[in-house]
Amino acid sequence: MLESVIAQLYENLSLEDEDGVVHELSAEACRGGKADVDMCLVGKILSGKKVNREAFKHLIEHLWSPFGSVAIEAVGVNIFMFLFKNQEDRNWIWHRGPWYFDNSLIVLKNRWEWVTSLLWSSIR
Repeated sequence: MLESVIAQLYENLSLEDEDGVVHELSAEACRGGKADVDMCLVGKILSGKKVNREAFKHLIEHLWSPFGSVAIEAVGVNIFMFLFKNQEDRNWIWHRGPWYFDNSLIVLKNRWEWVTSLLWSSIR
C-alpha cells in the first residue's frame, strides 16, 4: 500500500518549470548578491534549550566588535545570520573559532554551505 502511494507521488515529481520564468536577475544584481553572501556567516547554537536572542546578540556584538561591525539576524530557533561589512572581517571570525555561547558550541557555516545542507536534509 505505502509503496504504491510513494510510487504514485514519485511519478508526479517534475523538475520542469510549468509557470515559466518568474523573475530574471540582471548580471549586476547577481554579482551584488554573491558579494553579500560572501560577507555572511550562518551560525547555529548547539543547545538543547532555546537561547535568549537578545543576550546572544549583545554578547556576540561585544566580542566581535574589535574585528569589525556585524549585523545579526535571527533566522530560526538558535540559528542566526551574521552580516559583516567586508569579507576580511568575516574571515577573521570564521578562522578564529570555535565560538561558544553559554557553554554551547556555535557552529558557523558560510551561507551557501548552510543552504545546501538544508536543501539536502529536506530532500532526504
